[in-house]
Amino acid sequence: MTLKTILAALALGVAAANAGATVLTFDGLTEMMVGDGFPLAANMHYESTNRGANLVYEESGYRLTLNAPSANAGAAHVGDGTFDPQTFNWHDGFENGDNTFVTLTRIGGGKFDLHGFDYSTTGSALSADGTLKAFLDDGGTWNTALNGITELRFTSGAVNALDNVDVEAAFAAVPLPGTLPLLLGGVAAFGLARRRRA
Repeated sequence: MTLKTILAALALGVAAANAGATVLTFDGLTEMMVGDGFPLAANMHYESTNRGANLVYEESGYRLTLNAPSANAGAAHVGDGTFDPQTFNWHDGFENGDNTFVTLTRIGGGKFDLHGFDYSTTGSALSADGTLKAFLDDGGTWNTALNGITELRFTSGAVNALDNVDVEAAFAAVPLPGTLPLLLGGVAAFGLARRRRA
């Protein structure tokens, strides 16, 4: 194996680790009401935590969780107040109880970059990793990038309709300056050993 081949393999590995942009469209949901006795999609379930009240939706490696601490088990639902197809009201504070909120995370954890999303809301606080970023009201498009976050959270509001959530796995960490010379030294030593053997 030549040095050029090793470096090409390293570059491909970094590129593969950084791939993964996707847009969550919720197109797999066809019912206007999901949960609370209405059918759940194949990629939805009630979490065992919080007495089975939290409703989870998974798409393309991401998890949208309707956290409903005041709801009864199996009673949390999405869909009320939704007027456009596949633009679901993910959080209805009136229907699902007090202190309801929605979180977006990667399945299995990890950081991601948020590029934007469409929304229609009656007032929702938007936070990233516990830091308030904005208060959304009415309808529009969020297009301010939030990079390297682990959780996006929407709280409050009777209606929080979301669509076209543009997300991407965060870039893998760049080697620290102290470890980069070690990595390059190892590659050089390998190349020297191969050259002596030839």
